[in-house]
Amino acid sequence: MKIITGDGEVAEVNKNLYVILDKLPAPISKFNLSKDQMFWYKFFGQQLVDTKKLTKPDLIHLHRLAKSVDYYIQAEEKISDLGFDGGLIQTFKGGATNVSGYVTIREKMIKEIDELSKHFGFSFKDRSKLVEIKATDPAQVDMFDQFLKANHG
Repeated sequence: MKIITGDGEVAEVNKNLYVILDKLPAPISKFNLSKDQMFWYKFFGQQLVDTKKLTKPDLIHLHRLAKSVDYYIQAEEKISDLGFDGGLIQTFKGGATNVSGYVTIREKMIKEIDELSKHFGFSFKDRSKLVEIKATDPAQVDMFDQFLKANHG
């Protein structure tokens, strides 16, 4: 569906009437994305633009995703560099052990990435929900479509 925006432009909108962005805007400067986070912002953002899924309200989630992927990768690198002792587990002076802070960060970022992936439909399961077209009764009138036809000819 398309609408005419306040500045007279014709824009495509999704079912929630959010304007679908046709190009990826620059990241919001207040997020202070690092070079690596900028990479992930552009990487995922362009995929969303290409599939006509990105809207302005999604941008905050895109920034979160960029940071979460970067933090996940940093934690994985640290675990790999330090190995089992220090990377996966930490050993205290008394001999007790626990998972390292890097593992904790890794787990939290995986959870965050999974949550954001569902939001954007990046998993197989979620993608199928996004593209699933519900069968409608052809006799059922679309009130919004009727309104547009009546008001915009």
